[in-house]
Amino acid sequence: MPSDRGRRPRRGARGFTLMEVLVAFTIFAFSFGAILQIFSAGARNAGVSRAYAVALGHAQSQLERLGIEEPLEAGQSTGVLDDGMAWRLEVTPYEEEPSEDSLLRAFAVRATVTWRDGGRERQVSLSSLRLRGVQ
Repeated sequence: MPSDRGRRPRRGARGFTLMEVLVAFTIFAFSFGAILQIFSAGARNAGVSRAYAVALGHAQSQLERLGIEEPLEAGQSTGVLDDGMAWRLEVTPYEEEPSEDSLLRAFAVRATVTWRDGGRERQVSLSSLRLRGVQ
């Protein structure tokens, strides 16, 4: 039986060289790192979007309760919600004095919700005009 030790491998039977393996591994490592950064940025942005949606809901709620739970009068009120978000409601007359024949008085209303996201302070504001009967 002939020995295979002295034989050269066939042309198609060669494996990868160490340099080819290192280059392939480097390309894989950089690609994998970039993909992880993309996914982590997406997850972070989803969390920020969720917080903005919650804050918008709180601001809308503050605007809706004005005139029902709280009188529609010029002034400012503030508070902190259960989830740690702070709200501020500002009501200012839209016109200094309504005309004599006017039955309604307009107010500019702004609801602002602020919260801390990591080291940054973020806020959402909604503005509206509300009408109240002249008293």
